Amino acid sequence: MNAPPSTCEAPLWARHGAVEPFVATAAFALWINLFRVLESRGDARQALRAVFDVRKSTRVLRAGACYAVGVAAFRRVAPPAPVDWRCPTIAAFLAEVVYGVVLYDLIFFALHKLMHESRVGRLARHGRHHAASRVTAAGVLDHSLADGALQVLANILAQRRGPLGAPKNFLARLAHNVVVTYLLTDSHADTPYRLSRAFPRLLRGARDHRAHHGHGGPPYQQFFGHLDALFGERKVG
Repeated sequence: MNAPPSTCEAPLWARHGAVEPFVATAAFALWINLFRVLESRGDARQALRAVFDVRKSTRVLRAGACYAVGVAAFRRVAPPAPVDWRCPTIAAFLAEVVYGVVLYDLIFFALHKLMHESRVGRLARHGRHHAASRVTAAGVLDHSLADGALQVLANILAQRRGPLGAPKNFLARLAHNVVVTYLLTDSHADTPYRLSRAFPRLLRGARDHRAHHGHGGPPYQQFFGHLDALFGERKVG
């Protein structure tokens, strides 16, 4: 006898096209403010100024708007990605989140390497992201519109499908944005309290991304380190 179909499905609000950009924007705001408090190193007044910095908050909103526009534009030129609206099992959820983060890291590794080793970097004005004298959590959003658009493209492509080409589950898609925005912020934060420092072998790209800002060379991988190792990109510091 066949098992009855699952009665657990996504609510109507979760199916709105603005939900994913909203989650990504809210997650960026949370992680940036959290790390900016840690960057204040116990200075309460500096921590309060960091949290209520209107200019930085505007930058987060601008990044969210860029993501929303990127998603809308991509839907104009490509068929909408199928989404699994059912409640997933824990194993399936974790597998899809891990797959999406690894895929995003692979796609952006290729784009990032091109930006540093070809004319793509000049066209995308990637140098703006390296212009700050001090790399901080808020610096994750210091980039040109073209540079940001390439990151959005990488994220959209990573969200298109789950493992083995199956439609990606809606909860995994939302969690993907929370995890990716955390790791991006972690890789720029000026504090020892970073996940990438707790797991330096697994998150080598995020651990050494601040060094990359200093010399502009490898590692090019944003989160992990296997692609830099595979292609012989070992320069750090």
